[in-house]
Amino acid sequence: MLPLDTPLQFLKGVGPRRAADLQKVGLATVEDLLYRFPIRYEDRGAFQTIATLRPGASASVAGEVVSCGLRPTRRPRFKIFEMLVRDRTGSLRAVFFNQPFLSDVFHPHQRVILFGRLELTSHGLQLQNPQYEIVKGEGEAHEGPDDDTLHTGRIVPIYEKTGTLTTKMQRAIVHQALAQIPGDLPDPVPAEVLGRQQLIARRPALAEVHFPSAGTPIEALNAFRTPAQRRLIFEEFFLFQTGLLLRRRAADAERKPRAVVVTDAIRESARTVLPFRLTGDQKKVVAEIIAD
Repeated sequence: MLPLDTPLQFLKGVGPRRAADLQKVGLATVEDLLYRFPIRYEDRGAFQTIATLRPGASASVAGEVVSCGLRPTRRPRFKIFEMLVRDRTGSLRAVFFNQPFLSDVFHPHQRVILFGRLELTSHGLQLQNPQYEIVKGEGEAHEGPDDDTLHTGRIVPIYEKTGTLTTKMQRAIVHQALAQIPGDLPDPVPAEVLGRQQLIARRPALAEVHFPSAGTPIEALNAFRTPAQRRLIFEEFFLFQTGLLLRRRAADAERKPRAVVVTDAIRESARTVLPFRLTGDQKKVVAEIIAD
């Protein structure tokens, strides 16, 4: 288990280069990462059949790879990876621009999940540069963050791009961090306060705010009004108010080397400076200022 103050470069999948990109936006530790919340959410959990797809819409599709490979173009440095996917209702093309490494990722008979915007082209309906997941079959090794389909087939968090780190990369890093932090995280909000405010605990709140459970209303998520979001927003205000209170107490406890005493002579001197006579309310306010 990793403590929250672990430097990000020691988190699996980060390393020095990505840690430097995260440092540029003030993220140095695992705690910093987990408290940088998604800017919005997309519901990619409802799969559509290929026969029901329409151009201009975004959709999640599950199917089998029929064929795939690089397609030559007239531009020598421009590569197109093309894939044909089918389900029980039909087939669909997916194209990826300048991603030749996908030749080593996909192969026929794989089960895949794709999410993207549908475009109507001269070749027919197709997905361009979709997000993807490869569904592991029985007996295949399950390693890394893609075991639980992070990028499709669920409600997906969208993070602001940071340096070379895309939102997809950040999603995988956050998933790794959540998998490695303790289940019994210390909670800065006292239990009696949590109970009184009907707030959930810290650890499940962090998990839900990054990877919401199926069925969480997408409108509530994007309005930041789910129980997990409410709890973490309350925590921020609670810590801010606690910090102000501690500073005030420290200031009150600090004894000045010389006590300030306002005498009648000082009051009379102040009155003579003013070119007018104070009203009753003004005298009251001056007395409050002196008392402070």
